Amino acid sequence: MEFWVLGPLEVRDQGQVVDLGAPRVRLVCGLLLVRPGDLVSVEQFVDELWPDRPPPDARALVRGYVSRLRRVLRSGPSGEDRVVTRKPGYLLRVDDQEVDLHRFERLVALARTAVRDGDPTRAVELFGQANRQWRGGPFADVPHTASIAAAVTWLGERRLTTREEAFDAALAAGQAAQVVTELTEFVTAHPLRERPAGQLMLALYRCGRQADALERYQRTRRVLAAEVGVEPGADLRRLHQRILDADQDLAGAADGPVATGRQLPMDIAEFTGRQAELAALQALAAGGERELPGTVVISAIEGMAGVGKTRLAVHLAHRLIDQGRYDEVQLWTDLRGFDAEHPPADPADVLEGFLRTLGVPGDRIPTGVESRAALYRDRLVDKRALILLDNAAREDQVRPLLPGRPGSLVLITSRRGLSGLDGAHAVRLDVLPPADAVQLLARIATDDRIAAQPAAATRVARLCGHLPIALTLAARRLRARPHWTVTDLADRLAGDTGDQHEPRGLGATFDLSYRALTDPQRQLFRMLGLHVGTDVTAESAAALIGSTRRTTETLLEALLDEHLLHQEVAGRYRFHDLIRPYARRLAEDEEPAGRRTAAVRRLLTWYLHAAEAARTVLDPHRTRIIDLRPLPPECAVPMFDDYERALAWFEAERANLVAVIGVAQHHGAPEVAWQLAWVTMSLFYRRSYWDDWIATFRIGLAATRTSGQRRAEGIMWRGLGVAHSDLRQFDTAIDCYQRAQVLFEEVGDLHAQGWNLNNLGVLHVDLDNLAAARTCFQRALSLLRQTGDRQGEGFCLNNLGDTCRRLGATQAAIAYLVDALGIQQGREDHVGEQFTLATLGDLHQDAHQYASAIDYYHRAVAISRRLDDQRIAARTLTSLARAHHALGDTEAAAEHRRQARAIFTDLGDPQADDLDD
Repeated sequence: MEFWVLGPLEVRDQGQVVDLGAPRVRLVCGLLLVRPGDLVSVEQFVDELWPDRPPPDARALVRGYVSRLRRVLRSGPSGEDRVVTRKPGYLLRVDDQEVDLHRFERLVALARTAVRDGDPTRAVELFGQANRQWRGGPFADVPHTASIAAAVTWLGERRLTTREEAFDAALAAGQAAQVVTELTEFVTAHPLRERPAGQLMLALYRCGRQADALERYQRTRRVLAAEVGVEPGADLRRLHQRILDADQDLAGAADGPVATGRQLPMDIAEFTGRQAELAALQALAAGGERELPGTVVISAIEGMAGVGKTRLAVHLAHRLIDQGRYDEVQLWTDLRGFDAEHPPADPADVLEGFLRTLGVPGDRIPTGVESRAALYRDRLVDKRALILLDNAAREDQVRPLLPGRPGSLVLITSRRGLSGLDGAHAVRLDVLPPADAVQLLARIATDDRIAAQPAAATRVARLCGHLPIALTLAARRLRARPHWTVTDLADRLAGDTGDQHEPRGLGATFDLSYRALTDPQRQLFRMLGLHVGTDVTAESAAALIGSTRRTTETLLEALLDEHLLHQEVAGRYRFHDLIRPYARRLAEDEEPAGRRTAAVRRLLTWYLHAAEAARTVLDPHRTRIIDLRPLPPECAVPMFDDYERALAWFEAERANLVAVIGVAQHHGAPEVAWQLAWVTMSLFYRRSYWDDWIATFRIGLAATRTSGQRRAEGIMWRGLGVAHSDLRQFDTAIDCYQRAQVLFEEVGDLHAQGWNLNNLGVLHVDLDNLAAARTCFQRALSLLRQTGDRQGEGFCLNNLGDTCRRLGATQAAIAYLVDALGIQQGREDHVGEQFTLATLGDLHQDAHQYASAIDYYHRAVAISRRLDDQRIAARTLTSLARAHHALGDTEAAAEHRRQARAIFTDLGDPQADDLDD
């Protein structure tokens, strides 16, 4: 039995949630779990349950609640009652491992030991495991009586201090770039805590962002002064001075301005044979290191599906790293060159992922494969990088992913020769020799049965076609059946055909593993073949089969144990690309068409609801403009307690979300295609995933046109207009907005018209068409007010104020901007607030009130950096530079211009050319 208090209160018995019954019974359980094993008196129960006026029979009621709780909790770990009566009250017997709070404390203790032992990387891993015990606020769904409230306060502080310890460990482990975003979000949520503010300053400094680190200090100083009337403490002040002095001792041995990736999959413990190929590949790598004529490209790990190309490449990579070679950067990607279910990976998308791993923020990643490849090569200069490109389809898929300077090694696997790739060295991989095939069987079976029946083992190897994937599955089946002989295994592989000589290969091996599953495991295996994404989680698989998350997770783990699934990331499961088609064929053969259709539509709908749940946490002020298709009652939507979890879910599921949008129309769910595109725009904008944004909105547009949904078509055109406008493709953006406006007017959607006119007005400002912009904003403001959209009203007021400022209508501009700031600060709409503060700075600069302008600009830049909105930060820094120049402070002006130019250059924004030294 398990007890969960770090989030909503739950009791689980063998994975199933126990119904605790009435609310007061739940509260009694919560009070006993505040300090498991401690005695709670009857009087305390009475005081907690009825703090104002207890009923006359309160003590009897307490006994009744305890009795009901005792009935639903099974006996304890030693067979005794869980709920024990002991004067003057009751206690709850539990083991340490049964309570998530105890597991959390144990993991934290282990992490601290790792810190003391000088292993911060291990500490980061353990702190991460500890943090994952939390599912939300402690006792989230239990009334906060005196004891519960005290526990919640204590546990909340415990969680915060533990996360701060985890940040320290990450910094000690050289992971500054990896934690900048998480630290920024943490400091934003807890602005009065000086320790994480200092950690963020240090992380920024170690990423080469000295100016940002200094700005973070000023932001913290202002918050402390405004909120509690104090200056930062001595530690933070000392750190600020050291950053000002560019103290090299702060850099850290493993830190630097470029993050390093460690992406390789795990090595394979039972790797067998291939000694000649390993020797040849190592010789190539060693020769390249000695001569340094250029990047060594090894593309000839070539061969048929299932022959072990990836295993060989991964094993070689780990061997080289263990030898101390290529230990700075290791990048890996699956190029999906031969995936029947998904298109080959686009090199531009792969480069985007590599750049993010190397520490490049999303909004600094340029568009276009050539620009990304150039930045990627720049990031790898002087780096000893090992890049593993798995399942390449063709040469042009690989070329943009090659480093430009000597010192790096590229391993490529493919089912076909890549003879057109300059500098490639080919090593052809065939099936295992018979002796190695038998050795692999013996190594996996782990007992003496293979050695005892060598002839039968040779026959098994032949029936598996000497193919490593088939041999592995067959040997694992033998290991799981200790009463089988090797002859029994061979007979089952041969089947009813009596075929003793010709190999039957994968089909027979898959069948053997599949038949050994239970009926629920078989059904899940079949249905997973219908999953539209690249990998699955327990939640998405549960939606597919219409089951609970806990039950589905148990089934997934069973398939993992059978090696019919594999994991590259904890909690995410995927097929080998030879097993997926097999599972799909089983689904088509054994599942009725109606059930298959219902399962896929249920999955698509679940993704839409799950993404919308995450979006509402990321963008709580963004008005929902879609009506979701109802979700079947058996599907549970994930809940996200904070921004961090919502964003992490979006990032992990991004490829699947794009895949769902791509296939939704084909599966009779066009509304999922366009609605999910609209929902995921919150991620695409925040992380600057321009390619995904435009591609998915184009798919959504096609879906709305096919289904004749005119309003939805307008929403897709408007979203495309925003993307193209942000990319400064103004002619395309105007066309998109105009198409959207016609559709919104046709269907009479005033709210949609208001936002579309606002966006069109912004574009006209960029083009200096101020009269047209003011007309757009005035019309938009009226419509947004009519429809009650306060966020939209705030945005539009700011835009109208800025346009009036540009036109010289100063008093009107002031009135609009004051109204906008009042709305935004009242709603804590920081996205809108950054724009309005910057506009107020512009207004004061126009009036030569430079000190006031600088103050507004600093406030705007601080918010932009907190939101990680680099483009707006750069624009405001440009304005800051002008204000300082007007005051004669040329040094400050030059520094702000330098920062702005660096950001614009990274973004590929032509405004960089306008910033002269």
